Amino acid sequence: MAEKINYLDGLRGIAAINVMMFHFFTSLAPAMVYGNNYPSHFGDLDYLFSTTPLRLIAAGGFSVCIFFVLSGYVLTQKYFKTRNRNVIISGAMRRYIRLFVPVFVIIMLSFLLFSAGLFHYYIEAVTISASSNYHNHWTFTPNIVDAVKQAAWSSFFVGGDIYYDPVLWTMKIEFFGSMLVFTMALLFGSMRNRGVCYLASVVIAVIFLNSYYLAFIIGMILADMFNNKTPIFKTSNKIILSIMLVSGLFLGSYPETPLTNNPLYSFLDNSFFQIPKTIYHIIGASMVIYVLLNSQRLQNMFSSRVPVFLGKISYSLYLIHFLVISSFTCALFLVLYPMLPYELAFLISCFLSVLLIIPLSYLFYKYVDMAGVKLSKIFYNWVINSGILNGARNIKQETLMGAIFTIYNKFK
Repeated sequence: MAEKINYLDGLRGIAAINVMMFHFFTSLAPAMVYGNNYPSHFGDLDYLFSTTPLRLIAAGGFSVCIFFVLSGYVLTQKYFKTRNRNVIISGAMRRYIRLFVPVFVIIMLSFLLFSAGLFHYYIEAVTISASSNYHNHWTFTPNIVDAVKQAAWSSFFVGGDIYYDPVLWTMKIEFFGSMLVFTMALLFGSMRNRGVCYLASVVIAVIFLNSYYLAFIIGMILADMFNNKTPIFKTSNKIILSIMLVSGLFLGSYPETPLTNNPLYSFLDNSFFQIPKTIYHIIGASMVIYVLLNSQRLQNMFSSRVPVFLGKISYSLYLIHFLVISSFTCALFLVLYPMLPYELAFLISCFLSVLLIIPLSYLFYKYVDMAGVKLSKIFYNWVINSGILNGARNIKQETLMGAIFTIYNKFK
């Protein structure tokens, strides 16, 4: 079971808000994210936001990387603290159900809203904004069998475009990334020279996979390093932490679009990484989390009431916000746009949408997300009481190594 750490939950909550902002922009003000590749609705402000660190207020890709690094850390830190293999076994057994229940409900909700015709506002709104990020979205015919298949299978084992809620592209990565770090923690966690294994895993992830799974591995490594009896990476040096924080945020602000004439980031543009923004966002997220793990001041900040509350509802907010944008936000924008300047119609629509998304996310958390947590516990307890896992404590390293290769093959 993952242990709750308030300041990490707080960071997750802020990241969820950031993803929501990203989708506000990509839907109604795409030039804020993608620069002059799209029509400007805010004058020079569009280009300024899309090509400088100001874009951190809506850095969706960076925030997703924060989610993934946090998952690698939180899912394994209790194991590294206790060396109790049952912690890993419990987490692995419960993971699918814990993620599945909210996903199933959100896809069923999406199916109902779509069938009721409430997403046609999105199609009309993106025609005005000239956004092509999801320009073909909500143009298919809803089908209940397909919706159930996406909820139970495609979201977690196929990936790609989960069109009943596009944010679900992360679910396959989240699930297999979780299984990867669970397996690696059991396989390498007790080795004296596990640092070599960790380094090899990072190299493989960067060179051969070049993917988001690197974030989970780094999160797990941080969990190991910070929960050892003699942690070797802790520092209170404010200069070092400040440099790392600024550098991490700078890398996190790396633009979504390919670099052309941007002198601020062009020195980072190279042919070594297939997808440079992914790697830079992962490195940036890892640096920010490293600083947070070392800084009492930042820990106090992210442990305050608002970030912790947002962290509590972050999974629910992540799942539900795009459905609200596709219906309520776009419908309101279409009403306001003929009467107000574009900028004002956008700001009012987004502000009022936040006032709706937050309480809806809390209700979803209370009645759906927590139900998923409880159901996953019931399932695990049933498995334990049935004796199915009696041999799990004696898992051989060869079996674990085979599991890692199986998971790696799923990444391709």
